[in-house]
Amino acid sequence: SLHPLPKGRGIRDPLRSRCNKEYVDAIDISNNIPISEEDLKKAMEKVSETSKNMNVLKETDKEKIVSFKKDDGSIAYVISWADEKNPNRTNFAFVDQSELVSKKLISTASLNDSSAVATVISAAKVSFWNGSYLETYGSATTGGVHIHFSAKDGLWLAGGAATAAVLLGIILDGPLPFGDAIGALVAFGIATFYWAESNSDNSIDVSIPYANALQYPLTGHVSMKIGSHWYTI
Repeated sequence: SLHPLPKGRGIRDPLRSRCNKEYVDAIDISNNIPISEEDLKKAMEKVSETSKNMNVLKETDKEKIVSFKKDDGSIAYVISWADEKNPNRTNFAFVDQSELVSKKLISTASLNDSSAVATVISAAKVSFWNGSYLETYGSATTGGVHIHFSAKDGLWLAGGAATAAVLLGIILDGPLPFGDAIGALVAFGIATFYWAESNSDNSIDVSIPYANALQYPLTGHVSMKIGSHWYTI
């Protein structure tokens, strides 16, 4: 189930504490509808099923492109790449296969050529980017990851589709311990609290300390900051 942290307990905000060591109190969110263990189990099974339809088209130290089948059966891609100016940041974008064709970046006949598709997406990645990124902060013991989802990407993820969980698993795998599994929990969190926690421009931010991620194998849950508040999912 989804557990709000107790009201009034001082919770360290890892992003703000780097600058001024301020603390933030978790707010009582007990009126929110909880996510049942059964719903989470079903979602995990769907994620496992969806993961089988993934295919890594390209993977280097600085770039990764993965194709996947969406809930409606269509093909889409996620591309992540190292930010040239910030070594702690990885940008990412989602692209529908139909968009590649409609923008005349590739012919329908060439869509089965994984190498050609990867080359096209890599070359045009900036045009697909809506401003979403993942950045690491702090040390291996006191740090974590902060993910910023643009308004367009946040709204898409808020749909709660199994594919959203898979995509987040792809993005978090590597930067965060057990990131591939935790992606499903983040997707649940965004789907549940997007409208309550999104920013004024409809973007949304999620932060997960490394220490919290390491608790996942022991508890099956992770405490993360979604928007302004902490939630244990």
